[in-house]
Amino acid sequence: MTFLAVCLLSTFSTGNLYGQDMATATDLYNAGAKALSENNYVAATESFGKALTMLKVMGAEERGQEGESLMKEAKSILPQIYLRYGKELASQGDLDNSMGQLNKAVQVAKEYKVDGVEAIEEEVSTLMPQLLMANASNLLNSGNLAKAIAEFNKVIAMDSLNKDAYLRIGIAQSKMNDEDAALAAFEKAAELGEELNAPKQIANIYLKKSAAAVKTKNWKEVYENAKKSNEYSASSNGYKLLGLSGVQLKKYNEAIAAIDSYLLASPNAKDKNSMLYNLATSYEAKGDNSKACGYYKQLLNDPKFKAMAEYKVKTQLKCN
Repeated sequence: MTFLAVCLLSTFSTGNLYGQDMATATDLYNAGAKALSENNYVAATESFGKALTMLKVMGAEERGQEGESLMKEAKSILPQIYLRYGKELASQGDLDNSMGQLNKAVQVAKEYKVDGVEAIEEEVSTLMPQLLMANASNLLNSGNLAKAIAEFNKVIAMDSLNKDAYLRIGIAQSKMNDEDAALAAFEKAAELGEELNAPKQIANIYLKKSAAAVKTKNWKEVYENAKKSNEYSASSNGYKLLGLSGVQLKKYNEAIAAIDSYLLASPNAKDKNSMLYNLATSYEAKGDNSKACGYYKQLLNDPKFKAMAEYKVKTQLKCN
């Protein structure tokens, strides 16, 4: 029986029923049906529950055919009421009480072994993580980061493969400047198949680490973090930092490849000539004077590099 059909149930008559208990049970059932038609879910569940309690303690003979029918209908109706009430509470933003009602729907359906119990259980198991996700996302968007993380973890407790929950935990942790926790969450999201946003978020964290290391001239750290960043999601800044650190660490082949990629991605970069100078010095260090000359020549008209370029071209390398 569908929930809407419940509202159309006709009330039971006591005309052919025997005993005061049966009459009382019928009155309770009818009161429940009336409360349900008025969307008074609390009163409806209370009345149907009391009717069932009375019917269960009566013997089958005392209940009779109509009593058995009454009992069956009440058992079928109750889980649907809890389900409907849970959804309504969720729409009102009362998530905690909504979860209680949804759990009650499954519990009662199983207890009474109603037809369609599997469908109710499946609907609730699908709905609850969705409600938690929506609530947690609202908390994240409003800046309530710690609470949002706690709520996303509730989602994961119900659905351990929820890549979106891990992704958003990572976003929250990033905003809280907890890079290690953010990386762990993003990496888990990527592992579960989040192939677009998670890698970019991981790349951004490593890129920030690389840029920060430039300030202390820790070129090894600059290099390692830039390389990790590009492994997850290549970027022009990642190539730039990889190139600069590669030159400093004398990893000339990697430096040249990275700088070429940077200039290809940013052909009009403001620091283009600086990067050309790094290419020139890298080729010179490798012993490829021909290519080194080619890059030094491009710097002859740059006031910053002119003196050095002229010396390399005319005196040291004697470029043609």
